[in-house]
Amino acid sequence: MECYPEPSPREFLTEVLAAPDRLPGPSVVRWDGLAAGAAARLVAEVVPDLVEVCTSGSTGPAVRWHHSRWQLWTEAHLLAGLVRADRPRAVLSFAPPAHLYGLVATVLLPAALGVPLCYWPRYGLPAPALDAGRWLVAAIPWAFPVLLRDPSVLGRREHVTVLHSTATLPATAGEFAAATGPGRVRLVEVFGSTETGAIAHRQRTGPSLRTPAAGASEPWTLMDDVRFAPGPAGRLTVSGPRLALAPDGRPLPRWTTDDHVRRLDDRTFRFHGRRSRLIKVNGRRIDLDVLEERLRAALACADLACVPVADPLRGEHVELLVAAPGEPCLVPRRTTEVLRELGVTVGRITIVDRIDRGATGKLRGPAARRVVGP
Repeated sequence: MECYPEPSPREFLTEVLAAPDRLPGPSVVRWDGLAAGAAARLVAEVVPDLVEVCTSGSTGPAVRWHHSRWQLWTEAHLLAGLVRADRPRAVLSFAPPAHLYGLVATVLLPAALGVPLCYWPRYGLPAPALDAGRWLVAAIPWAFPVLLRDPSVLGRREHVTVLHSTATLPATAGEFAAATGPGRVRLVEVFGSTETGAIAHRQRTGPSLRTPAAGASEPWTLMDDVRFAPGPAGRLTVSGPRLALAPDGRPLPRWTTDDHVRRLDDRTFRFHGRRSRLIKVNGRRIDLDVLEERLRAALACADLACVPVADPLRGEHVELLVAAPGEPCLVPRRTTEVLRELGVTVGRITIVDRIDRGATGKLRGPAARRVVGP
């Protein structure tokens, strides 16, 4: 298969785990070729007792955590339980296995489901020679433009279940749902972090998926093995058996995430933004994820990023990076129009050739290092 080698499940597992910082190339892995119970035995043989996983390092130094084989395999089965009702026949994954979400969704989830995997690590690849009809897509934000640009990637698209992890759902997700057709896309969003694994989930179909912002306030439900724990007011603190292991090898008793939430009951909460993406300018709280989505809808550009910058007068202000706009002369005017509607002002607008991002889309390099928490 051109551009898509077919390593065996054992070879793929071994490659990923032997060099976690080196991403594997495009691959098709036939987990469907194993006999019943063989995938679990293979995972037990190849995956070490403890697996080291790094945070992205986008807003501070990268931190290495450990998760046990049992924790990772358990999480894969929990995710499988969220999508199994849609009867996916193959997984198309864009999520790099260097991060926890990708390690579970790309490497172990297809094994738990017993279906073939097509791993798509970069732009510019041809459509895989699989026509499963019913797909599970393990997505990160840049996956949606790929799927929109080339409808042949998913073939007949009888039904598509999209698994998306925590990051703000881009507007292109709604465009993809509309292009695929009514009732043929279901979105399963997973909320979590490197320190906690998957914490919560929610599902969307219909109008709230076609217009992602409309579903932003929909509540999240904790995963079956996760519980709320005492912690700072307004912050998400959880406990459960899949929290990362401390340096002494014991699971963390609880973890407070970088998220502002409002608990609704013992199992659900509403998410109000990440602390690292919430800033205050002249007393006004700004969610940079929401701001970026509004600007993307107004500007024809390859990419953009709102970067919070320390300000001696206002505490913080926002600078805007715009990559490869189609009409550079219109960027200031259209930006001003959007910001006026939101009651937000920005400092400098900089046109750049590209914005440096990591594999999961987070800013890195000088732009990321300028980020300041509220």
